[in-house]
Amino acid sequence: MQAAFPVSSLQPVEQLIDYTPLTVTSETTVWDSIRLMNKYQPPAPYVLVVENWQVLGLFSWGDALGAIESEINFRNSKITEVMNTSVVKLEYSQLQDIQLILNIFIQFKGLPVVIQDEKKQLVGCISPETILNFLFKEYKSKIREAEDYRNINHQITWENFHLNKTSEIEDLDSSLDLKQALESSSEGIIITDLTGQVIYLNSSFTKMFNYTRKQLNALGGFSFFWKDTGEYQELLASIKQRKSCHSQLEIKAPDDGILYINTRTDAVEDVTGKIIGMISINSNITQEFKAQKACDLTNKAIAASSNGIAIFDVRLPAKPIVYGNPEFQRLSGNNTSATLGVTNHFVEDVNQAINRLSQRRSEIYSKEYIPIIRNYCENGQEYWYQLNLSPIFNHKKKLTHYVCIQTDITKHKLVEMSLYLTQEKLQHLLFSNTGVIYSSDFCADYSITFISDNIFEMIGYETDEIVSDSTFWISHIHPDDLQLFLRELPKVFTQNKVIIEYRFLDKNGNYIWIYEQSKLVKDHNNNPLEIVGHRIDITERKQLEEDFKQALEKEKELNELKTRFISMTSHEFRTPLSTILSSSELLENYRNNWEEEKQLKHFNRIRIAVKHMTNLLNDVLFFGKAEAEKVDCNPVDIDLVEYSRQLLEDIQINQIKNEFGQLDVKINLNTNQNQIIVNLDERTLAHILNNLLSNAIKYSQPGTTVNFTVSAQKQQVVFEIEDEGIGIPSEDLPCLFDSFHRCQNVGNIQGTGLGLSIVKKCVDILHGKINVTSKVGVGTKFTVTIPVIFNI
Repeated sequence: MQAAFPVSSLQPVEQLIDYTPLTVTSETTVWDSIRLMNKYQPPAPYVLVVENWQVLGLFSWGDALGAIESEINFRNSKITEVMNTSVVKLEYSQLQDIQLILNIFIQFKGLPVVIQDEKKQLVGCISPETILNFLFKEYKSKIREAEDYRNINHQITWENFHLNKTSEIEDLDSSLDLKQALESSSEGIIITDLTGQVIYLNSSFTKMFNYTRKQLNALGGFSFFWKDTGEYQELLASIKQRKSCHSQLEIKAPDDGILYINTRTDAVEDVTGKIIGMISINSNITQEFKAQKACDLTNKAIAASSNGIAIFDVRLPAKPIVYGNPEFQRLSGNNTSATLGVTNHFVEDVNQAINRLSQRRSEIYSKEYIPIIRNYCENGQEYWYQLNLSPIFNHKKKLTHYVCIQTDITKHKLVEMSLYLTQEKLQHLLFSNTGVIYSSDFCADYSITFISDNIFEMIGYETDEIVSDSTFWISHIHPDDLQLFLRELPKVFTQNKVIIEYRFLDKNGNYIWIYEQSKLVKDHNNNPLEIVGHRIDITERKQLEEDFKQALEKEKELNELKTRFISMTSHEFRTPLSTILSSSELLENYRNNWEEEKQLKHFNRIRIAVKHMTNLLNDVLFFGKAEAEKVDCNPVDIDLVEYSRQLLEDIQINQIKNEFGQLDVKINLNTNQNQIIVNLDERTLAHILNNLLSNAIKYSQPGTTVNFTVSAQKQQVVFEIEDEGIGIPSEDLPCLFDSFHRCQNVGNIQGTGLGLSIVKKCVDILHGKINVTSKVGVGTKFTVTIPVIFNI
């Protein structure tokens, strides 16, 4: 019995409104909103975002998961950045009945309904939780009454037994009638307390399972029967809800045997209705279980048979199929589940054979072979098979069924067609172009059945090696072209011919390009027999096509490079030129009215713009020389420690100071030696370090530090530049050193995209290596390693 609750009884609807929903303002952070929701037990499912008593949106745990995936800062981000603005709103006057609310829940997948007044101000909220709370309060007594059943066969109170957990059942002096009833039951009965300790076992239980109360308690009590502790915990939870539990268990007997039991467990209550224990009624189903298992094993063996097996019921006039294994379905082209109990063309053929056999009474007890039958599977595949029929009799020796066993003789039948196939092959050879002639099966592996001897000159394999292995040809096709081959070749069934070009691994371990043209050979009934065709080596032609393609790609790349260069230079030159023009015009017109400091400011703007243009031109000129491999390399002896100090002084002089006269980004120089003298090209090294250090400053936040480390190791020097800047996205790392490439997170920071490309070319000129590690929002570290000869 369950408590019923008609929707129409919820009147008025106003009783469902939560007039004090959980709310936050638009200035509240995501972090504080989540903490507020989590303070409740259970946690609140959502919080409303309210401004001036008007609802702006809703934030739920689902929105919190979305915020985690977007990796925003919970402590600094406002709730309005992640809230859901799709809030369902109703005016108070629009409330009709509960059905309207339920329809909204269904349409909007459980979103709460915000109730507002005519001024659009928040009145309250109706959610699935508020309805459930109402139902719980309103119908708590009815639900308890519905679940409070007292079945006399299964509810046994402690008062009837006067049980003492430390005494035996013989102490029950006031429940002899009940004890006698329990002892006379053929079912095994066990009574336990709520901890699972056994209080009573009837004699049937002891006989059935060979366990005493003492033995079971020593093994853990009633929980010993449950291998899965989770299922046992579910049982206890159901008992506390006064629900009856049915289970099938596998238990270990005292003699180490395995027993299978059906068990039903119910709650035991005292006179006050308090649950104080459990009673379980058990049946031994071991023999039935083993019999069913043996039957299942037999069915699996029949289902796995390589022969098709079907059973026909001859007691009915139509002699329909009553069983068919999967192989029967494959061979006969019948869907077994669809043909059970009905007839079709295949059944009619077999029925004719059964009728002939039944007419010969003298042979009714023997097997009968019937003529070969051709059929088609669901995919159109043709099969030939032979049948034999075996009779089945009932206990009165009356014929009831025939077992039909199918034997696949498709390959034997195909041998008979070999002469016709040979004629078709010869005819096709007469009209084929120069190349290797072949034929193949049209099954899944397209195994080669014939191939001409000139295949040896093409791939280096003999014909016997190819024909003897059904997977030879497919296994030697290039992995990238295999799917193309398997997709295109089946088109021979619908097209006059199929042309495929693919790579093939020859005996020397090289891939050659093969041009293949194939067609399908059919018999006089238009049934497919075999695929025939010819193959030609087109490796040389493919190489010419590839060279031409690469030339076109190179030209396209150069054109794109030119376009990007023009776009970059026009953009990068426009800004400093505009600065120079505006400052020079202002100086020309207003210089006499300005103080010297203001004039110097504009002169300084002109100087910086000119310097920016000069650096840009130097980068472009150097990049052009590097592309043309015309960079001069003049190595000289350099003290890298002193050189690095001087380089940092120059960079910091040119760095703009903040309002307090301090550098926005500080650079620390670290070295493991006082002096490192090497023979290097100073200009090339300057391009590397200037670009890397400039980038570290450019993409770092004010107040951060750039660590510049110079060290000598064996026969190489290592430069490390590590910043605390914006970092490089992982998707930009593969093309980081490409010309004119800029990372997607640089925003409005100026740059040409040439700096790192120049760095890479300079490192290559010095025969060095460059490595980069980065994390967005944390920083970037470049490591440059250059082989040198140290001068001591």
